[in-house]
Amino acid sequence: MKIFIFLSFIILNTFAANNRPNLLFIIVDDLNDLPIGSPLGNVIKTPHIDRLDKRGVSFTNAHTNDPICAPSRASMLYGLYPQTSGMFWFEKIKDRKVLRESIDFPNHLKNNNYKLFGTGKIYHGGMPKKTFDSYGIRTNFGPHPINGDAYMGHHSDQDYLFKKFPELGYKWEQTFGPLEQAPDWSHLANGKKGWFLGKTPWSMNDGHNRDLLPDEISADYCKKILNQKHDKNFALFAGLVRTHTPLYAPQEYFDRFPLDSIVVPNNLNISDFAPSIANKSRYGFQRYEFLMQEKDLLKKWIQAYLACVSFVDDQVGSILDALEESDYANNTMIIFTSDHGFHMGDKQFLYKQSLWDGATRVPFIISAPGMTTDQECSKPVSHIDIYPTIIDILKLKKEPNHGKSNTPLDGHSLKTLLQDPKGEWKGPKVAITALPGKDHSMNRVFEGAMRPHFSVRSEDFRYTLSSAGEEELFHYPKDPLETKNLADKAEYKDIKSTLKKELLQLRDGNAWQAFPNSLNAKDFELEVTSKQSQFPIHISPKLAIANGLEGSPNTWRIRLQGKRLEIWLNNKLLKDELVKHDSEYEIQAESNVLQGRFRLL
Repeated sequence: MKIFIFLSFIILNTFAANNRPNLLFIIVDDLNDLPIGSPLGNVIKTPHIDRLDKRGVSFTNAHTNDPICAPSRASMLYGLYPQTSGMFWFEKIKDRKVLRESIDFPNHLKNNNYKLFGTGKIYHGGMPKKTFDSYGIRTNFGPHPINGDAYMGHHSDQDYLFKKFPELGYKWEQTFGPLEQAPDWSHLANGKKGWFLGKTPWSMNDGHNRDLLPDEISADYCKKILNQKHDKNFALFAGLVRTHTPLYAPQEYFDRFPLDSIVVPNNLNISDFAPSIANKSRYGFQRYEFLMQEKDLLKKWIQAYLACVSFVDDQVGSILDALEESDYANNTMIIFTSDHGFHMGDKQFLYKQSLWDGATRVPFIISAPGMTTDQECSKPVSHIDIYPTIIDILKLKKEPNHGKSNTPLDGHSLKTLLQDPKGEWKGPKVAITALPGKDHSMNRVFEGAMRPHFSVRSEDFRYTLSSAGEEELFHYPKDPLETKNLADKAEYKDIKSTLKKELLQLRDGNAWQAFPNSLNAKDFELEVTSKQSQFPIHISPKLAIANGLEGSPNTWRIRLQGKRLEIWLNNKLLKDELVKHDSEYEIQAESNVLQGRFRLL
């Protein structure tokens, strides 16, 4: 009997494994909520994304967990919040201990006997070696003009615009236009005319008589993989780089959006928004000002963005055509999303990297065999839920980090919502998004992140808490464009209180612990409150910290990760530097003179 039960178990598990769905994962770069209906007023037809929509469930209130390329993708791929991993910016994955010792879901698929294929931009740097059995084109935002010998140069027709903005960096991502308008830098020493893909000349003749764009190369790669016979389950990852700037596309896509049809957002007054988040020196506000120096320039930029959305929709259609014509049409789970959104001038902002819907809200569609089709779900979900959902639908081993980092995944499976979009779900009532507390884009600093801000999105509200304690509250049924900050309105006090509790729980979780009398730690973050004028904790190697305020509760916060040290007093940054010591820090405290907590990073 024992032998029979054992053999039955093996047979059933083998049968289940052989009948697992394949996976087609499509992620677009910088694609905002236009395909699911932006409240800003510009309407765009995306027939191929709509086709996918009818195959599954569209999560219309889905959000990124960090509206910046690298941390968004890291959080999604590893299933861990930025506040769990410590990765809020463009740090290297290998430099984050939790991520370095964890398993991302592509490798978890590989460990569960899936064959992996990929093309385009899946990771933002740090792709583990030997993850994929085959890979198409690597990340390439081209074609680019080359001015002189500068790779990824900006367009010659718009060079004059930078005279008023000499400090605005990343000129290559500010310019845009039809590819038929070939840039000409031949008047410069070593200048060149035309387009380049990498450092290889890229030919733009007329119509479709041209070289393929990177996303077209990726679509062709996907067709090839889907046309092959596969002897075991496979996962195909397609990372489409448009709508990432610079916004170049063939003229035919611009022609779909005449300039007189483009809606430009109103110039909204955001003086009552959280000052730390609505700081006009930030990169997104500077990009908006750059376009406002000339009439209709913002309208032309929006036209270019719409053209790129339409272009990428055609590539999605090409991939779907190949799937539907293949042997795998009825046994493939499809996930479609974007790494984050992108503002189009609303709130005088033109970028990702905000805690408003324009940057956090993303298209997110899941189609899976046996699940509901042609339905929408308005519950707040986020990218953090992708990994657990893949495990659930594809019948993979649970707890992928067991024996590695032993870090549990932060998200929840969406399977029950794929079965009934209006049904019960075990996930949180809000989706949380983190934002670095310093605008590294404008200052071009890429090491670590200052104390971050956080925001949560419910079905009807958004509540934001900055690192300085500033608040924002928006009510979407009455104010879909987030124009009125209700944080100080008495009638919303209870709603704000509830959302703040939910934010703090998702931000802090169970990682923070009561502060002991002594602690030996290498990487840590701690927060303590004391009435002493001097810093009430002794840290060895010694750190001299003063500036306390006698007689009033003072909140100190220290974060040490690697050699980067950040220290705040009452939410004001006192120190941000690289320290020389590489040894463990011994922390001692008199518990009767302070209240505090800490967490290990």
